Amino acid sequence: MIYQKKQAEEILLKACRELVDSGLIARTWGNVSIRLSKDLFLITPSGRAYETLEASDLVTVKIRDLSYKGDIKPSSEKEIHASVYKLRPEVDFIVHTHQPNASAVSVLGEDFPLTESNGNLRAERIVTSEERESLGTIIPTAQYGISSTKPLAANVRRAIRRNPDANVFLMKSHGALCFGADYEEAFKAAYTLEKVCGRIFEIRCGCKMPTESGALLEGEIDKGYMIHVRTPFIMAMSRRGKSISAYLDDQAQISGAVIRCIEPGNREFLKGLAEDGGSVLLKNDGALIIAADKDEAHAAATVLEKNCQAAFLALKKGAKPVDRASAELEHAFYIRKYAKRKEEGHAEKTN
Repeated sequence: MIYQKKQAEEILLKACRELVDSGLIARTWGNVSIRLSKDLFLITPSGRAYETLEASDLVTVKIRDLSYKGDIKPSSEKEIHASVYKLRPEVDFIVHTHQPNASAVSVLGEDFPLTESNGNLRAERIVTSEERESLGTIIPTAQYGISSTKPLAANVRRAIRRNPDANVFLMKSHGALCFGADYEEAFKAAYTLEKVCGRIFEIRCGCKMPTESGALLEGEIDKGYMIHVRTPFIMAMSRRGKSISAYLDDQAQISGAVIRCIEPGNREFLKGLAEDGGSVLLKNDGALIIAADKDEAHAAATVLEKNCQAAFLALKKGAKPVDRASAELEHAFYIRKYAKRKEEGHAEKTN
């Protein structure tokens, strides 16, 4: 259905709160939008924390040319949303997430049929008839493009044109795009996708997801906030004892192409980490993260766990990480945007 502006604002703000509370995103990586008419949609802004958004922060964008009025910039992924509204006239609500299972599975770069077998992925093993009704007949994957760029939007358009009956799309090494006729349909598709991708992950890995993890140690230090984290996939990668690549673009944005793995007793490296901040795997002992404040440290921990999950699958199946040049571009772009937001008083990152 098409919404009046005030009603659309209320629904979109509700959706922002659900994204934060649901675990479908880390921090505020992701965005949501709602159709206002055949020509306009309302979308979340770039550079604003979801928890503090007000109706006046939401941005109305023209579907035809992506133009908007005012000083508040819309999400940098607005072209992807506009593409969906152009190509799928029955869609009135879009959720773009960075949910863990879907993001991890996206690194394989595969399409996942839901009505027929695909190798060891028998349709009846990964999806129920009710779940298929929500997702469509296939989970396609749009190929990788640097976040917030025209090539990424073009890759999504190609995937949508090839799969006109799909209601969810993976975006390689990036996240997921879920949509429907309304708020409820779009979020149901997002939650269902996460369940199904969890099954795909386990079948492709040939194992159950690890659940063992140790205590989380954290606290303030002289130059910020420190977390020693032992979540399941971080522990799995730390036991491997090797540095890992950025398999997801939000990890590349935070750390660049590589996350080092060091001996826990490497005092020289740890001293530098304490000075400059960052994330490092500790051999057989999880990861150490130092950031400017508690929220930033927890965001980095969430993204690192998700990247380790993606790496866990990718290393088993031979999938490639984000290429070094793209990872470094993602990192440089993020650092510039984050520094600018801090100058403007916005410490959160939104697409």
